[in-house]
Amino acid sequence: MDRERSWSAGIILLVTALVIAFGLGGCQAIDRFVAMKEDFKAKETSMIKVPALTTSGEGTGQAGAGEATAPSAAEPTGTQDRGVTAQPAQEVTLTLYFADPKGQNLVQEKRTVAKSESPARMAMQELIKGPSAGTQKLPTIPTGTRLLDIGVKDGLCTVNLSGEVQKNHQGGSTNESLTVYSIVNTLTQFPTITKVQLLVEGKKVESLAGHMDVSQAMARRSMTGTSEQKLR
Repeated sequence: MDRERSWSAGIILLVTALVIAFGLGGCQAIDRFVAMKEDFKAKETSMIKVPALTTSGEGTGQAGAGEATAPSAAEPTGTQDRGVTAQPAQEVTLTLYFADPKGQNLVQEKRTVAKSESPARMAMQELIKGPSAGTQKLPTIPTGTRLLDIGVKDGLCTVNLSGEVQKNHQGGSTNESLTVYSIVNTLTQFPTITKVQLLVEGKKVESLAGHMDVSQAMARRSMTGTSEQKLR
């Protein structure tokens, strides 16, 4: 009887010891697993570093994850031109010839206009417009006259005018000379032009008002001794 009790007590002690040993071993295994996991996370965090992002206007503050820095107004973007500045429009001063207040001589008028690839065309268009308002100068081109075409080749400028240059001309030898040489003298101010050939509706004509031969190319000519003087 005593032996049976002793045997039972021994078994109980053995089982208890095994349970305790297993429990301690299991706890240690769990502790080791947790330690390994924490160590792995620490290494992973040290390998991947996320840079701090700053928000617009806050140079020292940090933005939350996923936030992008707003572009400054002074910073150029992909849609803005870089290093390109607006250039002022270029201008040129033309010398135009109109009639004096008495309608006897040619006088100059300086006019500043935007630079053109065809200064001769620009000069003729300005001449057709007439003298500036408020001056005492008189127009030399008949009302309604249009510039149909103009070209320069080998020093010769060919000017093609509409039929109004004849139809609306007021007549008279002096007026005809003023019309012709206001054109010739205005165009020969350019170094590339030495002579001018007039055409009316694309054809050569003998005269504009019946007094002066304009069928041939004409060179620059002073109307009188005061014709090249600027009217004051």
